[in-house]
Amino acid sequence: MRQDKSIVLIFLLLSFPFSTWAAKSGDSFNIASDVHWEEIELRFEGICICPRPPPIYYEEGEIWEYWEPFLVEGTVSMANYSAYLGKQTGSSLIDELGGKNKSSDSVDIANESTFAQGHAYLFPMMYGFCKHKDYGMWWSEYDSMWQNDELSAIITPEAALYANKAMQMACMADAAAVNLGYPLDFMPWCIGSSGSAYPMTGHVDNDNIVQANNAVASRLLYKLNRLFMICDPADNLCGCDYTPVWVKSHYKMHVVRPDDRSPAYPVGKAAKFYDSGLNVPYQGAKGSNDEFLWVFYRKQRCCTCCDS
Repeated sequence: MRQDKSIVLIFLLLSFPFSTWAAKSGDSFNIASDVHWEEIELRFEGICICPRPPPIYYEEGEIWEYWEPFLVEGTVSMANYSAYLGKQTGSSLIDELGGKNKSSDSVDIANESTFAQGHAYLFPMMYGFCKHKDYGMWWSEYDSMWQNDELSAIITPEAALYANKAMQMACMADAAAVNLGYPLDFMPWCIGSSGSAYPMTGHVDNDNIVQANNAVASRLLYKLNRLFMICDPADNLCGCDYTPVWVKSHYKMHVVRPDDRSPAYPVGKAAKFYDSGLNVPYQGAKGSNDEFLWVFYRKQRCCTCCDS
């Protein structure tokens, strides 16, 4: 009789929808409270002149410098979970697309790894000054290069140059500089304390869940630059330049799920400075564990006459 009850229980467990057991949820993104508006640091720098097509030829404007909140990224362990919306948006039953976190002891460090899917939402969160047209959305579950380190080399052939111990050890200098607030732009293959920018996928050789997701979010930012989905307005008063090799110092970020942390910090900052309460057993203050949401700011320096 007891055996019959066990069989029935197992049948019910297998029949019950997986999503009910593994349901995750959180607060949806709130532009008013999740963007740290004090990070903008708006500053007027003077008058500028930009060339214009005939018959205008040139136009005068004002130079403004500030940090523009322009990108929200989710790095998630459950496929098709949207940390931006705080709910599942598609099937999570395909385990191959789900994230993983593997820890090991010091004997087997090579097997310490994390995998996360990445979702990007590029949209204007600030009006009235510089306007650009590099907005859209990216969902890594539909990107085969994000799932496979070898395939990612299609758009990052230079990765082979940095796949050696000497180049990776050099990233220690970038890590030290980032934690002092000065990322080294001449080392684009490094993400500070988050390690290597390559491969440009969701696989990270780190089992620290917060630092690994910081690396995933940073790699996705780099990838959007590489795919010309993001332009960089910091060095061109009269436009916005595409930078397939990113300029790290032109971006800063902070995490808002599973809990909100401030202030914003340079790309690749060590997680120990902000990770308290972010690696929770089940549910954080604003979202489920292992499901992260990041807000990115880019440095703007524009002549207000010339939107691009």
